[in-house]
Amino acid sequence: MSGITVSWTRAVGTGSTGGDGEYGSETASLDARQLWAQLLHKAENPVPYTPAITRCTILDRFPGGFTREIVRDGRPVFQRVEIGPGERIVFRQPGDPETEFITNEVGRDEDGRLALTISVRLAPGAAAKALRESRLLEAADAYFTDALHSAVEEIRATAGGFTTLSAVA
Repeated sequence: MSGITVSWTRAVGTGSTGGDGEYGSETASLDARQLWAQLLHKAENPVPYTPAITRCTILDRFPGGFTREIVRDGRPVFQRVEIGPGERIVFRQPGDPETEFITNEVGRDEDGRLALTISVRLAPGAAAKALRESRLLEAADAYFTDALHSAVEEIRATAGGFTTLSAVA
């Protein structure tokens, strides 16, 4: 069985409430370039963006990315981080029995607003288990919904603070 990919998308804000009250008026305006700069920062420094990650160490750099070890939910996880075209970052997790990779991507939501999409590709064994046990997908949904919410809140809180692109790009 091949893996299953699940994704979540959330608008990052525009700097005004636009009448719907979704965004606070104190949120700075954010464009795609600034969001991309923040995602590059998040790749190297994920702790403020992702509550489950408590430590990150960059192990090696290579053209187009780097390797890192994070501590997520108290467990060390090795990741190969690939900075891709199209404002997309792929976090590959070699040897992980549950997750093949996670992506963070700049895009637009269905209403055309600037958005962050997180996608997760479950490993074949985890995909088969998810089809048998719905609670696995429910747990993944809760985990990544929370992760996306936390990332977007940090992005909104620091909007405008990242205007230059990281050296890894």
